[in-house]
Amino acid sequence: MILIDDVVLGIGIASLAIGTFEDIKNREIDKFLFIPLVLVGAVGTYFNQSGMSFGLLAVILLPVVLFFTLFVRFVPWVYALIGVASFAVAFYFAPAGYFLELVVILLIYLMGIGERFFGTGDIKAMLAICTGFYTPYIYNYVKPTYIQGIFPFDFSFLFTVSVVSIFSIFYVLAVNIYKGQKISIYSLFSFGYNEDDLKKNPNKYMARQIGGHKVMVYGIPFILPIFIGFLIVSAFGNWFIV
Repeated sequence: MILIDDVVLGIGIASLAIGTFEDIKNREIDKFLFIPLVLVGAVGTYFNQSGMSFGLLAVILLPVVLFFTLFVRFVPWVYALIGVASFAVAFYFAPAGYFLELVVILLIYLMGIGERFFGTGDIKAMLAICTGFYTPYIYNYVKPTYIQGIFPFDFSFLFTVSVVSIFSIFYVLAVNIYKGQKISIYSLFSFGYNEDDLKKNPNKYMARQIGGHKVMVYGIPFILPIFIGFLIVSAFGNWFIV
């Protein structure tokens, strides 16, 4: 028998695979790509909850509402205000015990301010994923320990994505070592300036003046660690807790 979570998982994997390909190739993601995931995920989460109430509906709708606000470009302070106001409304109606989940959703949304940490496409992907899963997929078949069961999916997901993202630093460093670049603190997030590489790959590199040196900052395709983080949590649950 196919579970609702099976359908959501399939849509999630397919959407993230397409998004990863687009992000690696062009550093851009189709802005409509994750709409099926957020809609089907919201419906699936709704029917997976026993004793559905208006409060639980507010919890489910928070990432959905924030997801669709991303189709409008706001100035940073308005963007932040929308996130905080939506969180406050959801928290007011939410049953006790959902505070951590709501805080993580708000944190994910706020990381998209000015696209300094993550791009809009990345935030849409994470919000859509968090809409579709309340607990890691593996827990449909393996019962978690009491402590593992305390942490909601979105906390484990964001934590895992953060850990996986750290490895991008080692990738940039390895490339610099391979190219024989002088190793410094800048080697962790930028490459030596090369005008030919910049012209050939304008989507992947951005010229910056850092510490009196002209460098090329690498535009990391963050949808890849998001995809990997999603697969890890789906397959291993709250892996960071024994």
